[in-house]
Amino acid sequence: MRIVKRLAALLSAIPFCFPVLSSADEEFHLAQIQPEPYVTIETPEINATYDKGGTLRVTASGINVDSIEAVLTWSDPNGMQNMMSMMAHMDILDYTFQLEDICCSALLTVTGEVADASGIILSKSITRQILSPKQYYINCMIELAERNSKQERYRFAPAERDTDIGICKNFVMRLFDTFKADYRMLAYPELPMHMPLNNSKAACAPYDYGIEWRPETAEDGSPFEIVRQFKYNNDLSSDENAAIARELMHQVQKGDFLQMVGYYGGGNGPHSLFFIQDYDPDSDKLHWTDSNMRGKRINGERWGYMQFDAEATAEWYVKVFNMKKRGATLYRLREDLYRP
Repeated sequence: MRIVKRLAALLSAIPFCFPVLSSADEEFHLAQIQPEPYVTIETPEINATYDKGGTLRVTASGINVDSIEAVLTWSDPNGMQNMMSMMAHMDILDYTFQLEDICCSALLTVTGEVADASGIILSKSITRQILSPKQYYINCMIELAERNSKQERYRFAPAERDTDIGICKNFVMRLFDTFKADYRMLAYPELPMHMPLNNSKAACAPYDYGIEWRPETAEDGSPFEIVRQFKYNNDLSSDENAAIARELMHQVQKGDFLQMVGYYGGGNGPHSLFFIQDYDPDSDKLHWTDSNMRGKRINGERWGYMQFDAEATAEWYVKVFNMKKRGATLYRLREDLYRP
């Protein structure tokens, strides 16, 4: 009771500052507030690319909207800006963009609009990045490698014979081969793609076997291009060679393949691997997946361990192959991959 009396006394001491509505004033109702528009994108999903044939189905819905518009923008290989759009005068949009053999990333913007009581247009937009077919291909290979890293069959596998799944080149080739049938090169649409085998020992001479792949081009069905190659130059000092090798490692991008020959602790010779992140200049770090960089012998036969998200510095790689008769080649997928 004392608390109630004190509270009443305090309230009585506060000046009454709220206006009193006159009969001429309009009463305010919550119903007069115009709800904000809201939109969602059901398809494409996050990290999606175009469907086969270059189509892109967009399904979106809205709340408190009179219309929904989908706008797709992209830059073609020549740098020209392109745009396609579709509007639905309702709260649902379902439309398939027809682009034909597109190999670029794009930006999808979906906007819902509504007019309030005074005619002012309220809008809400959301965006979604559409991956290029090449970017999507790379993500698929990374996701496959991550799944394999949790499977006993691949985590520790035979790596003695040329056909064994634990062999490093067989591992990276399988990542590529698993999805290659869904892709073509725009320049050679009728040509199935493949990853070249390692160059022969005789062709690699005077360097050691494993320094490079067979020198195939797009006309041969190889969608790979050499980004940079390092072969130890006997006419230069070790430090000068190291600077060239270091520059190669600084070029690494997510989705690149490295073919090298060197001494990497768990082995001494050729090795193939697949990078899953861009080179980080701040930490000098590289991240990759591979098989048989590390291994052991069981009953006289080699078994290799698979690695996913292995990590080392660019400087570590320089020490691996900055040696006489040794080196490395960095390969990258062409930009003109598409899904026919």
